[in-house]
Amino acid sequence: MPIRYVYRWITRTFLLLTLLLCCYNEILVYHFNRSSWQEINCRFENCTRMLLIADPQLLGLTYEKTILSGLARYDSDRYLKSTFQQALKFTQPHIICFLGDLLDEGNVASPQEFQSYIQRFRNIYQTEKEIKVVHVPGDNDIGGENGEFISNLNIHRFEEAFTQRDIFDYESNLRFFKINRMMLDFTNPDKTHNHQKLRIGLSHAPILIGGGPLLRSVINELDPHIIFSGHWHESRIFLYPSTKVINFYDKAVKSFNLKDLKEKQHNYLEIMVPTSSYRMGKVNIGIGYAVLDNYDLRYTVLWLPNRFVYLFIYVFWLLFAICMSLVFRMMTRCPFRKISKFNQSQYQRISDAIPD
Repeated sequence: MPIRYVYRWITRTFLLLTLLLCCYNEILVYHFNRSSWQEINCRFENCTRMLLIADPQLLGLTYEKTILSGLARYDSDRYLKSTFQQALKFTQPHIICFLGDLLDEGNVASPQEFQSYIQRFRNIYQTEKEIKVVHVPGDNDIGGENGEFISNLNIHRFEEAFTQRDIFDYESNLRFFKINRMMLDFTNPDKTHNHQKLRIGLSHAPILIGGGPLLRSVINELDPHIIFSGHWHESRIFLYPSTKVINFYDKAVKSFNLKDLKEKQHNYLEIMVPTSSYRMGKVNIGIGYAVLDNYDLRYTVLWLPNRFVYLFIYVFWLLFAICMSLVFRMMTRCPFRKISKFNQSQYQRISDAIPD
């Protein structure tokens, strides 16, 4: 077979395999990953399904200034959108809680940059209007990490951009409290009726393990049944005052009776939700999923594929293609082929000269 036909066949095969690889890495992997998630079925008609998203940290324009920064932002946004859409279809939530650090550079962004980040965020996390939302700010949204100054401008523009649709009460039995550890503050506009509600605290930074006046105020004034937090990019469960910490990296469903936990065991429960962005450098990436049936809480993490693994596959595939191309060119253009052809022609001449 002529060498050009072999080369053409190899090229077409390689292009087909590249197309299949891209199709799997960019589309199919999210569908296959969804099959590993645990379903939580409602036991009662009035159950509440909640999606908990922590630390998506949309990449900004200030810290990421390399030749590939534009591609990095595009890939990160696409990953967040693809995984969110899969989680949305799988859970069909009533409420979505964003647990802070929605942006990576919200606290240092110019007004124009901030508006561009908001547009990207809304494009990624598109939801139907009947789905309720709650947003709490993180230190990368308004500042405050390690004593960093928090400006009124940062607070105002975050609230204006994110909290217009936020809810305080849901149906007749749930009440959400926003706890801001950076400012040592929390929302509590209706103290007199708190005891009639199942009380859910939402915080960016963990509350129960920090101690101090904020924890005492939260316990005394809010008396929450459950707190959801993020910030550490880890998946953990805290019990207070027992100081028990559970690293939760299973695909299983955890069950808690919030009423018994609080009234009989006298414990407060906090669930830390892992980061939903692969850019945080964590191996375990996920979105929290909780279902409330009255006081029965069932919780799991919808673990997400590690994007870096598939980006490394692309790099390996590119290097493999370059190596194979070089080897093939050496085989087709190397001097030993010319010598071989010359020897074959000489041999043919000698054969023809020898009489039968």
